[in-house]
This record gives sequence, structure tokens and C-alpha cells, in this order.
Amino acid sequence: MPLHPLSFLQPRPVQPHLPLFVFFPGMDGTGKLFEKQIDGLATRFDIRCLAIASDDRTNWSELVDRSMQLIATELSEGRELYLCGESFGACLAMQVAGRLRTKIDRLVLINPASSFGRFPLLASGSALSGLLPDIMYPLSARILVNFLIAADRVARPEQQSLIDAMLSVQPQTAAWRLNLLRQFPVNSIVPELVDIPVVLIAGVLDRLLPSLLEVQILARLLPKSKTTLLPSSGHACLLERDIQLVDLL
Repeated sequence: MPLHPLSFLQPRPVQPHLPLFVFFPGMDGTGKLFEKQIDGLATRFDIRCLAIASDDRTNWSELVDRSMQLIATELSEGRELYLCGESFGACLAMQVAGRLRTKIDRLVLINPASSFGRFPLLASGSALSGLLPDIMYPLSARILVNFLIAADRVARPEQQSLIDAMLSVQPQTAAWRLNLLRQFPVNSIVPELVDIPVVLIAGVLDRLLPSLLEVQILARLLPKSKTTLLPSSGHACLLERDIQLVDLL
């Protein structure tokens, strides 16, 4: 299977005098769902959003290596580096952070999907998703939106953007990425992060993943972590009207 290169989206003009902020997106891989957060963050950071092709089905090792190559092209000597991952992207960010270690000033994990490896029921459900016929995929994606967001907290345009992003991913690719989550080696990754300052953010009303429990577990394992709980937020909390990531940092 040919490799499809990852790329960085550069949502605002380059600001080389500011810390580099790299966002790792969720399962859709588009990076486009981060738009709502960019204006606030751009006052303090030079932002890049990782974009993964909709047909990209490479393993964790390749994704980590290619992500690190992109970061190396942007990171000058002595420049501060923030890595931020949401859900699936949090798992990728954790692995990249484990490789970079001392070069990272802050790792931010939002509703991390690292819980897949801890809860067998979630993992078995991901295996079943690969059995869905293609004709059922658009319907299942729309149903899944109800578990991703607290609908009264996400405006209509953002809801539609979420649906569009989900449908942009091929069904076989979605099944592949779920399988990656099932294989995510959380127990071997976490010890590599103990010396990195980590911000853990969880939507308490997440109905897709046990994010509250997961950040509580990670907080016990990561001595330099700080936890922020969003009591009224769901899984896709960065799409919500009242959530500004720059304020949480």
C-alpha cells in the first residue's frame, strides 16, 4: 500500500517569534475541526494542524516518524514546542512526545482515546465497525455524532462540519484507525512521558469514551500533569460555543 504523506495545515501567517503549537486531530484526520480555536491561540502561538489523508492506512510507527519529520522542518533551536492531541490525535501526540521528550515544553491531551486499550468492550466494538457495509457508513456516522457532541452546546455550522469531516474518511480507513486505537500501547508509552509537563482535559459528559476516568488514570501516572475537567462538555468539546482552548492553557 503506497504511503500518503502527512502534511501541516498552516491556518494563519507564520509567526516564528512565538512558540510552535502542533495540533493532532481526531479520527477524521482533517485538522479542519480545529478552526474555531485558532483565533484565540494565534495570539500566543504559531499554529500547525496535522492533516492525514482520508485513505491513509499506515501503522503507528510510520505516523510517528512522519509527524516528527514535519516538526523537525519547523522547529528551530531553542524554540518552545507545544503538542496538542484530541482523541485519536492524543494517542499520536503521546507517541511523538515520547520520542521528542526534552524538546517539548507542554503536552496537551484532550479526551484521549488511550482508553481503548484499557476497556475490552470498546476494543471489541471497534472490530465490529469493520463489518459495516459501505452503504451503512453515512448513516452510522450521523448517528455517531449524537455521541460526539452535546448538541445544545455546538452551533449548527460546527455540527455540519463534524459530519462532513467524518464522511470524508473512507469506511476502510475508519476501521483501520479504530484498530490502531485497539493496538495503542498505552502502558509502554506513559512511562516515557513522566518528565513532560502535561495538561489533561476531559469532557465530563463524554458519551463516546470514558474520558473522565482516563484522565484520572493518566493523572496518577504522570507526576507533572495538570487536569482540567469540563463539567458540561462532550467528546468533541473544541467545537462547543463556550470552550476556548487558549483559556484552558
